[in-house]
This record gives sequence, structure tokens and C-alpha cells, in this order.
Amino acid sequence: MRQIIIDENIPRNAGEWLVKNSFEIINVSEILPRRAKDYTIAEYAAKHGIAIITLDKGFAKIYRTFQTGTLTIIILRANPATTANIIEALNVAQQKINLGEIQNKLVIISKKRIRIIS
Repeated sequence: MRQIIIDENIPRNAGEWLVKNSFEIINVSEILPRRAKDYTIAEYAAKHGIAIITLDKGFAKIYRTFQTGTLTIIILRANPATTANIIEALNVAQQKINLGEIQNKLVIISKKRIRIIS
């Protein structure tokens, strides 16, 4: 899983961090109409086998509506949601997570904690 859809709420600098760390990012606006519904984004991601990274905790509810093993969602919990805090949480996660282990799971990342839900 090196390809990842970044939700509209992810700052540009965080997207640049992902690129520098060998991810191929796809901005939601490149594949779907502006302000596409979260469920539509999730459907696209599941259909194409691409993970989603977002700040929107509402994706956790959406994840539960999909068949197990079809969708990967990464929710970043950075408080406040500044670019620096988001990148710090990503740095921590990069050191602790094996990407193969989170495929088709819900992952909630903060600076202090990582939860992986299947």
C-alpha cells in the first residue's frame, strides 16, 4: 500500500511529507468532484484498493459499513490539527507501523497512540 488518497482536509505540507516518504498521493479532487461525499470517496478507494488518509473521524462509521477486508482508512488525530502536529503523528506512525499489517483496516493515529481496528 504505497498509493494513498488524501482527503481535502489534509494540508499540502502533509501530502508533501507522504511523497517524500515514498507514497504516491492522489488528491480527492483529482478523482472525484469537489466536496464529494465521504461515502463516495470510500467507495472509490475500496473499488480501486487504495487507502484513504483523513482528519475526519466520520470515516470510522463509514468503514464499519463496508465488507470486512475491502477498505483501508487512516484517521489522523492531531490536536490541534496543524501541519506540524500531523507530520509529527505521521513520523511516529512510520516508525511503529508495518504497512502490510494495516491493509484493509481502520487505523487511528495520534502522536501518542496508534489503534488498528479490523
